[in-house]
Amino acid sequence: MPMKEFLYHGQAVAVEGEITDPISHMIVGHARCGLPDRKAGRYEAQHPGHTIPNILSHGPCRTEVKAMEEDNEGFFRTEVRATVENLQVVGELPLSADRITMGLVSVYRRHWYDRGKAPAARVLPFECSFGNLTINGRPAAEWLPAPFQYSTDQRETYLRSDDPDPAMEAEIRKAIAESASRFVHIPNFGRIFFGAWGTGTGESPHVHRLTMLQLRMGSPVKGAMSLSTGENDGEPPPP
Repeated sequence: MPMKEFLYHGQAVAVEGEITDPISHMIVGHARCGLPDRKAGRYEAQHPGHTIPNILSHGPCRTEVKAMEEDNEGFFRTEVRATVENLQVVGELPLSADRITMGLVSVYRRHWYDRGKAPAARVLPFECSFGNLTINGRPAAEWLPAPFQYSTDQRETYLRSDDPDPAMEAEIRKAIAESASRFVHIPNFGRIFFGAWGTGTGESPHVHRLTMLQLRMGSPVKGAMSLSTGENDGEPPPP
């Protein structure tokens, strides 16, 4: 049976999280945007910046979700972006970044549906970076694995090929599986996670979620923050 439509999925949020000690402060979601109806379209959101006194601040942030109409080769494409400017975390070991940028791109082709070989879109990070990320004044390792470093040609070849390179597929699975290990533990602060990339479960097993920087603070400030997060996916409707 021919595919009658394609259900896009894309959303992004620049900053969200909660501080629980020594004060209670919640950021519900700065610059949050997404596709409201799973149809093609372009949506943007912005936030001017925010300060939690004596704990952290961030400058302007923005997000974009762009779901593109099917092209003349039968491809459906969605791009999700989130950027946070001027992150400052104060304390014994200050952390700062000029910019934190996340991108996720997904591609699906009508031809794959006809072949019965692709239940959902292929997804990869793109245009992800940390701008001048430092901890206690020292440059911080980015800790990002191979799929974050693919060239445009490598990325597009994987996304658009009928039969993608098995070696690249193995690298992608490895990068997702090892997300939980990409962190540094800072005494008198907590843990900092880089490029946390996972896939969904249950009713949404194909959704990819990427957060460029996660702060899990335990002492003396307690709380958690996620910066530059996106979700991307897409699939034909159930038969």
